Amino acid sequence: MPTKEEVGRRVRLARFRRDLTLKEVAARSGMSATHISEIERGKTSPTIGALERIAGALEERSAHFVEEQVRSLAVLTTRKDRAKTFSCDADDRVIEAELLTKNVPWGMSTIVRHVSEPGDTCHREGALGEVVALCQRGMVRFTVAEDTVVLREGDAVQFPMDEGYHAENIGDERSECLLIAAFVTRKGW
Repeated sequence: MPTKEEVGRRVRLARFRRDLTLKEVAARSGMSATHISEIERGKTSPTIGALERIAGALEERSAHFVEEQVRSLAVLTTRKDRAKTFSCDADDRVIEAELLTKNVPWGMSTIVRHVSEPGDTCHREGALGEVVALCQRGMVRFTVAEDTVVLREGDAVQFPMDEGYHAENIGDERSECLLIAAFVTRKGW
């Protein structure tokens, strides 16, 4: 469990990453700016309720502020350490993706390996950040706002995440894409 000073440091860094003032976080969380300042300076420990309200105001997971985290600047993710994420497509089929990098406290980017069967679709809601998608196998159509591009093996596309995106395997075989995402907030995948 991190110290109250470390919890405060994480709150302050999350606030700075979002370019918010204490008053803005206070307004979003329904707490006083003075209390949030005391938490940031390590003068007091937040209650679970206060931490949840601050996390919501900062668009962060509550656990981010209290979980044990790697402090190294070079973080290795081995093949066996890769995490899986799951979502449903428009037809309620389960879509699996593999996170090739770990979530780190200072990190704003991640790499995701997405394998899909013919006809599989994936929709991601908007977020502050951008994505680069590299098609390694198959054929995938990406739709971002009004723009549509088709990627074939070796093709790549880069786009802002503001509007979100829709991806669909339009080929006759399994497709595989690497998505490199850099987020302004730590919501991520």
